[in-house]
Amino acid sequence: MKTLNIIYLCRIGFGLLAAVIAALVVDLKVGNPLMNGITIGLAVYLVTYYLIKYLFTTKVDKPSKLLTMGIGIYFMSFVLLWGLLTTLMLAAPIAQFTVTPTPSPVGEPITFDARLSTDSDGEIVRYVWNFGDETTDDVDVPEVTHTYTDIGEFIITLIVVDDHGLSHTTTSNVTIVDVIVPT
Repeated sequence: MKTLNIIYLCRIGFGLLAAVIAALVVDLKVGNPLMNGITIGLAVYLVTYYLIKYLFTTKVDKPSKLLTMGIGIYFMSFVLLWGLLTTLMLAAPIAQFTVTPTPSPVGEPITFDARLSTDSDGEIVRYVWNFGDETTDDVDVPEVTHTYTDIGEFIITLIVVDDHGLSHTTTSNVTIVDVIVPT
């Protein structure tokens, strides 16, 4: 087999190895998953460059090209497998919330509680609320209060974001009435 072909096969193998390592680091939930993966991909490339340089310097016409020889196939195999593994390993959170009281009186605080939201492979770090009356709230706690100044039906949207940057959205309606009639 030609030396160039062997180098390309090594690059593919090292790219796949780097992807597995990067996916395992993502699963550890340490730091920013994207930056960790890119760092691992580059680090493995540089380390394996020296291995390839050691093994093949005397077998190629231009040893200076060993740094870039096969770089495309390395990063292509790395990105494809890393994306596949990460997609399979990470699960998006599930957004759920309750509203109390329902129906709600105008001008009174209403509690929106997203503690029912879950993330099977980590934790929820952001709750982005849109109350349907042109006001929003972006917080790191699951419970917020909001007061409506108008009567009507409003669509509430909640987006939860987990520690991997994945998100899920859910909506619900809330009815704001002038006065709650006791039953």
